[in-house]
Amino acid sequence: MGVLISAATITQFLLAIFLAIVGPVWDYFDTLKLRAHPSGKARLGYYRRTMLWLWTAACIALVTPGWHALFTLRGAGIQIAGQKWAWWTTASLLALVILVQLVLPVVQVTLKYRNRAFLEPRQFESMRFFLPAARLERRWFAALCVTAGFCEELLFRGFLLRFMHGAPLRLGILWAIPIAALIFGLHHLYLGRAGFLSTTLGGLVFIALFLLTGSLLAVMIFHALSDLAFLLYWRPKSIAEAA
Repeated sequence: MGVLISAATITQFLLAIFLAIVGPVWDYFDTLKLRAHPSGKARLGYYRRTMLWLWTAACIALVTPGWHALFTLRGAGIQIAGQKWAWWTTASLLALVILVQLVLPVVQVTLKYRNRAFLEPRQFESMRFFLPAARLERRWFAALCVTAGFCEELLFRGFLLRFMHGAPLRLGILWAIPIAALIFGLHHLYLGRAGFLSTTLGGLVFIALFLLTGSLLAVMIFHALSDLAFLLYWRPKSIAEAA
């Protein structure tokens, strides 16, 4: 049993190192190549590689601590004081984020560009190399969004919070939360400084939702929907012409 526990602990250490250091560095240079030579083939390759490492890492995380330990606050050993005003404040803030990030932009885009065959918002121009430009790419991008919603929440909120807050690191939850959000932001450096800051903030929002609900289910759904919203805002001319 001691050997098995030791092997599991080593595996968790290696996964944490990959998430904190190896993953951000690898992803940054991988997207540099994509930015330098953007093409449909390159984007599909990037989507598929990202999905592969996310699912592989998620499976490793599930094998070591287990599903229950990652999916719930109780399994992660995180205790939150039950102050009702704090819960209602958090719920109100999350509702505001959902309204501002998802509902209002969708309504605005629908009303403003309802008669246009294509949509290429200026604020997404810096991400053009990464966003899908053909129907097949959109399908793979949608699969990547769903994968990110499930796997990234399992890894960055479920596994990483538990790893830092529990044995052997035993960091206080007030330290573990910002560190986990920062590591999540580092995986999105290819979006630039603004993208890094917004995803780090998004990581804090996802953690707050995890703490509020006590499970990752709502967080996974919200994360996947937030990513899938890109398909509503980005309908390039190349797809409209092909149609």
